[in-house]
Amino acid sequence: MESRVLGPIELVGGLGGGVFETTTELGGVTVPFRLEVDFPGRFDERHLAQLDAILSGWDRIELMARQALESALEDPGSAPSVLFREWVDESGSRDDDTRGFLAVLKPERVTMLWDAPGAHQDRIVMPYRYSPSADAVVLRFRERVGVEIDPVRRAA
Repeated sequence: MESRVLGPIELVGGLGGGVFETTTELGGVTVPFRLEVDFPGRFDERHLAQLDAILSGWDRIELMARQALESALEDPGSAPSVLFREWVDESGSRDDDTRGFLAVLKPERVTMLWDAPGAHQDRIVMPYRYSPSADAVVLRFRERVGVEIDPVRRAA
């Protein structure tokens, strides 16, 4: 099969699931892209057309991600707020420079979970970081839910 956006797609794997890996442009950055299909035998031209429609709308997905991150900055206990405070400490930026923070916060990779069973499953998972050594803020686009951000990781 050939995607209009990604080119030839060949799922690696078998009955237990198939995987396709490449790169994509998201938010002005080239990031690794991974498509996971639980039932590769059911992934057909109709599904490929749906995938292309989603991939053609990356700008909308990136906008939804950015809006979720910006909104979460209003909650001092959220993962983006915690990461923002770390960035302020490291960069010496002003405490109110959320625009500067959001500008350096970039997607690290994209994983698309095509057909995981269940009504509220993750469909797209995207970690964001401001530097390779910083913690990630993980955004999950969940079916029938929308964008959710993982809570702050607590030290054990």
